[in-house]
Amino acid sequence: MRPVVLLLALFAGPAAADAPDLAPGVPELLGAESRLDALLDTAQATGRATARLQAAWTRLPKPKTPCADAERVALGWRIERFGSAWREASQAARAQADRVRRIRAAPTVAPLVDARWTARLDAQLAEADDAGLGLLEASAWEASFVRPTLAACPAATLVNTPGIPMLETPVRGEHEAYVAILALGDGWVCPGAARAEEAVVLVPGRACWSASPTCGCTPETVDPGAILGPPVP
Repeated sequence: MRPVVLLLALFAGPAAADAPDLAPGVPELLGAESRLDALLDTAQATGRATARLQAAWTRLPKPKTPCADAERVALGWRIERFGSAWREASQAARAQADRVRRIRAAPTVAPLVDARWTARLDAQLAEADDAGLGLLEASAWEASFVRPTLAACPAATLVNTPGIPMLETPVRGEHEAYVAILALGDGWVCPGAARAEEAVVLVPGRACWSASPTCGCTPETVDPGAILGPPVP
């Protein structure tokens, strides 16, 4: 598995190296493909977390007044945070997919893309095209059921909270899926020492919060949608 990925780093925008797109070669296509792969991982992980949190919302009883259940309000804010990260990742993935298509079609690149590489790129591009379908449905559900509560209630203070576990069957040949968590506080998420700072972070299934980048903590299993921050006294 690749190292821990900090979500915000994926949306830094086109690099100055985009100039070679005018006459791209294999290195430019490889780089664009790698970035698209990372964005798809992010969209998948944040989408999985958002879906699980939304499912958890449907299992909570509806209170008599919107703000009566503090746990429900806090869950709504978690849905909002992960849903926003999912939208950003999906939009970035679709934009990057367009760039991959442009580079692959360039006369300096097209003759060099063999059948195996074509199949791999086609699968990535199809995944990018599909990334927005589930998002549209989830966004419509959130607008109907969650945001009215958030609009009526004070913003919840988010604290360390477990994610939503679900049984999933690994697919042979696929790398272990990343887990999207929300990292709080002035610290680092380990392993990998990714900065927390109220960001959605991808981790390889086990993580811990450290006050320093030396990662003097013991990673534990985390589930999608978890909130990880400094230990609470």
